[in-house]
Amino acid sequence: MANVPLAKVYRFMITIVLLFVALPFNNSAMAQSDKNLCLKSNRLLRQAAANGPAFFVKVHAAENLIKLSDTIGLKAEFLKLQKEAPENLIGSVRVLARLHKHNGQQYGYYVTQLLIQFEQGATAKIKLTALESLCKLKFAEPLPQIEAYADTGTNGFKSMARWALANSGKEADENRLSELLLSKNVLDYQYAAYALKFKAQVTPLTRKRLATCLSNIGSAGSARVYVMSTLFVNTNPNDRQKMKPELLKYLTGAVNERYETAEALGLVRDKKDTALLSGMLKDDNADVRVAAANALLNINCSNL
Repeated sequence: MANVPLAKVYRFMITIVLLFVALPFNNSAMAQSDKNLCLKSNRLLRQAAANGPAFFVKVHAAENLIKLSDTIGLKAEFLKLQKEAPENLIGSVRVLARLHKHNGQQYGYYVTQLLIQFEQGATAKIKLTALESLCKLKFAEPLPQIEAYADTGTNGFKSMARWALANSGKEADENRLSELLLSKNVLDYQYAAYALKFKAQVTPLTRKRLATCLSNIGSAGSARVYVMSTLFVNTNPNDRQKMKPELLKYLTGAVNERYETAEALGLVRDKKDTALLSGMLKDDNADVRVAAANALLNINCSNL
């Protein structure tokens, strides 16, 4: 072994010691930074749930708070909102159902309220919104009306009905939903892509169909962000990094594009996106700010 001057050895040892001494301080500073960001994000959700400029901003904020088990005051707030306007009914009932998830009787009561709106709602919009809320609550009962819409529904009903059936967890039901990614009808593949993002994991066939759908859509297609964000969440890490620059272009797009991008980043949970999402907390749109706060909480706050 070649002789190494003692001075170099000493310098190396001092460097190592300093690194080990500094490491706890760095970790502590990072932990405090994460904690501050979590508190800021949580506070934003609280403010949005109470004072959001639009009703569904309040709904989205409340649902994210429920995921955090931060539910103080939400029941009273949404019971009040439910009575304030007829158009608040479905969103309020969805929040109240989530709040009573572990109370079978109360949860069943609120699900029944959504079913009534789905089956008897005065307009197609009311019925579709109620069905979407049932899907988000993971309702999976193959009711005759849902089966009928899954076969012949139009204007988004086919996708929503197949989403409900796919909540069964059966591969065949997911395949039936993802089949709509090959449709030429925009609402069919837009709503199908949107629905599939709520699954914890999709099948290889679904991933293939998402990729095919994305390649079939023009660069300015209105549904592109929904397909791309769902594929981004479900593809492998290497392909995800290749897709990311294109996805991030939506951060300067329309409100729904910014919202969907924040949601996708939050589902992937890459800590490198923290700075980008922190900037989105200042977005002009309250719903986008809520999506960014939720993403930051997913990424940085699960272990705090």
